Amino acid sequence: MEISLQPHVIDEASNHAAKRLSFEFDRFKLDNSLRVSMITLGTIGQIVFRDYLKSHDFDFEFQLQAGKYDDFDFKINDKKVEVKTSGYEGQSKWKKLNGIYNFDQYRNALGKNFFCFVQVFISGYDKKTKTLDLSKCKHAVIAGWLKISDIGSFPIRQLPLGDAFLIPISSLKEMSTFKTILK
Repeated sequence: MEISLQPHVIDEASNHAAKRLSFEFDRFKLDNSLRVSMITLGTIGQIVFRDYLKSHDFDFEFQLQAGKYDDFDFKINDKKVEVKTSGYEGQSKWKKLNGIYNFDQYRNALGKNFFCFVQVFISGYDKKTKTLDLSKCKHAVIAGWLKISDIGSFPIRQLPLGDAFLIPISSLKEMSTFKTILK
């Protein structure tokens, strides 16, 4: 499901990222410009999904991280839903990507009893600088969802920022099935 990003999404995410930098744990030991870029990218994904839920008449709770820790991204019918966001370059290059779920975050999700995650891709990512170019950040894609309990069936790969599960997009469930699974 492709979505055109509205300016309010970019503004809200940018403002949140600037504030969050003061308390966000630097788990990857990145400089501040890369940290702000990663926080902005993730926040855009959460806002896109929040707006999706609103437009599809879901009742939900939303925690945009406002302290050192959050308990969940979204809660729908008492089921915790996490949003994972990755950036991509160019038109439709997201189709060549995988969902990435960090191994430590997976253990944390199991411990917090998360139900599923939703994969969002955001345009405007510059692969060379590893930053999000907000002037090119025009589209988002909600690629699908997967139960947290199913992540462990995928192989773990060693990536530059730690071990992670790589989940082919074709393994994600269609968003059209999302509402029925949350009942």
